[in-house]
Amino acid sequence: MSKAYVKTAIAACLIMSAMIAGTVSFGFFMDPVTNSMGFERATFSLYFSLITIVGTITLPIYGRLIERFGTRPFVIFGGIWTGVAMAALSLCQSLPAFYIVGCLVGLGFFGCSYAVVPVIVSEWFVEKNGFVMGLTAACGGIVAMILSLVFPAFIIQFGWSNGYVLLGVIVFALTTPVGLFLLRSKPSDVGLAPYGANATPAQSSNTDVSGLSFAQALRTPQLWVVALGFMVLAITVTVTQHLAAFFVSIGFDAVMAGIFMSVISAGIIVTNFGAGILADKMGLMRAFILCSVLLALSFVLLPITASIPLICIALVLMSIGNANTTLFAPMMTQTIFGIRDYASIWGVISMASVLGQAVGAPCWGLAYDLTGGYEIAMFISAVLVCVSAIALFGASKTGRA
Repeated sequence: MSKAYVKTAIAACLIMSAMIAGTVSFGFFMDPVTNSMGFERATFSLYFSLITIVGTITLPIYGRLIERFGTRPFVIFGGIWTGVAMAALSLCQSLPAFYIVGCLVGLGFFGCSYAVVPVIVSEWFVEKNGFVMGLTAACGGIVAMILSLVFPAFIIQFGWSNGYVLLGVIVFALTTPVGLFLLRSKPSDVGLAPYGANATPAQSSNTDVSGLSFAQALRTPQLWVVALGFMVLAITVTVTQHLAAFFVSIGFDAVMAGIFMSVISAGIIVTNFGAGILADKMGLMRAFILCSVLLALSFVLLPITASIPLICIALVLMSIGNANTTLFAPMMTQTIFGIRDYASIWGVISMASVLGQAVGAPCWGLAYDLTGGYEIAMFISAVLVCVSAIALFGASKTGRA
């Protein structure tokens, strides 16, 4: 593998890390800001919802623009915009200010991270596509673990305002310099073909501009089945935001709940990387079905056991759910609809996935309020995972033109 492909893979990993850095770190500001400013948690957290809502709306637009201008400009200029906007949160002294700046963050954040990484990988890699996507997700998991250790201590030592400045610097550093020095939008920009394009006749055919146009895809039921399927999967995996509360509710203390959460964080690193290799070795759909079955099994196992070893096994299996939304979603979009207008179509699918993440946490909270626990919702999630997997498998058999 030549240096250009290695540089591109590193660039994709760093950009994915920027996305994870942004999404993971916002939670560390909840207590410091609300305690300092006297805000209620519900009203303060609305600014993060606005980031997600604005980002969700802009994803299809970014998809169309990326088709025209390539990924590199969005990484460079989107990184500048997002880094400055995140740092500007340090200046906010009222809820309306947080809401306005949150909308500004949302305008750039997804465009320089979530929207571009799958497009970069699909443009540059025919062979090892799953491996590189898995590597990017694993790197994001490593960054999440590091920031979980660094950010709380930094905010305690230097205050939440400086914490937002640090967050802006991190996101900027993982995007704009990467776009300038490591990334080119397409391999043809440096006189290369996608990696593995000529390895076999079958792989070579994948580099043709084949598949559905964006307009054609919008008229197919497969697009909406895929979008709905991954939105449902995204809703189920947001259970991770409630797992600490679940463990406390079944009798474990906060320290043990934290240990369990570190297990699932470590599991995300391993399972994302492993799922990418599986997709390359055994085929995308077989790997997806296997991972979906294991994810469903975790939702059945977790609420029926109090055994620490079995809980840890269930959490590792549950970490596979992250691969379903971050790894398999973009790869299946390309497989089903082709690469002709991939960035635009991925913009729609990713919008649905982000929307699922946005509504998922409140849905799990509502399930607890209605039933007094999370167990029933977990059993329902096992069924939803299976139904979504079957629907997505069916779409994969009928969608490609």
